[in-house]
Amino acid sequence: MTSPAGWYPDPEQPGQQRWWTGVGWGGQRVPAAVPAPPATVPPAAGATRTRHLGPLHIVLLSLVGALLLVSAVGGAFWAMLALVALVAVVIGAVALVRGRVSSLGIRNRGMAAAVIGAALCLVVVGGGANAAIHPVAPRPAALLSAPEGTSVAEPSATPTPTPTDVVTEVTEVVEIPFAVTEVQDPDSDVGQVVVTTAGVPGQQTNTYRVTTRAGVEIARELVAQLVSVQPIAQVTSVGTRQPAPPPPAPVAEPAGGGCDPNYEGQCVPIASDVDCAGGSGNGPAYTPGPVYVVGSDVYDLDRDGDGIACDA
Repeated sequence: MTSPAGWYPDPEQPGQQRWWTGVGWGGQRVPAAVPAPPATVPPAAGATRTRHLGPLHIVLLSLVGALLLVSAVGGAFWAMLALVALVAVVIGAVALVRGRVSSLGIRNRGMAAAVIGAALCLVVVGGGANAAIHPVAPRPAALLSAPEGTSVAEPSATPTPTPTDVVTEVTEVVEIPFAVTEVQDPDSDVGQVVVTTAGVPGQQTNTYRVTTRAGVEIARELVAQLVSVQPIAQVTSVGTRQPAPPPPAPVAEPAGGGCDPNYEGQCVPIASDVDCAGGSGNGPAYTPGPVYVVGSDVYDLDRDGDGIACDA
């Protein structure tokens, strides 16, 4: 539309008028009751119509040009041209259904059909040229002629380069366990166990030379050790003192006689001879044991001389 700026019937909404800026449609709309715009002055005979490109046209053309330039540098010009043509086919199909796509300059179905035809030609040309430039490699004849069930060795792949070994030093701090010892304590009774010194673990720093290949550790070598904290051993005291024997129970004196004062623990009767009860002696008097010799062993009851008689 090359009319001067003014209000014209809205081509998209019947019954409305829309402002024409002289280049494109504005966003303002008013009811059709507004007075009709002045008559368009026809161009003079032989005059050439000038079509102005809108901002949207400039952006689209720039984008298409940039895509084609980049694809040409990368060796995919014909493939990109075929892709742009496919997009044009879709736009032409939309315009053919709707009747127009004014924002892209397609104002009727005839122009839409022309766009679709031209785009399809570009698709065919671009696809054929791309196939000619980048042909698909044929399958090796050995694979085509091999009988069914026969395996054919594929071409060997290019060997990958051997990764380089990387050597680094790594330090680790580990705990040194403390030792546990026991000592005998003669000042404590038998069975009494007391921890007299609490154990404390130490610390040791180990330095390793680590070799990695492709990020995976393949070797580790200990190169240095440093004890930063010495461990303290745990000491447990075990009692060894034997408790004193209980005092002997008093023994009642036998009726009708006394007990020899040279013995205690049991009553040793005063007689011509006294032997240990249950022993091999023949009496005539006997005494049970044990008997403690506190004076003179007049009856020779303590044969081993330990001060305790009749203890066997």
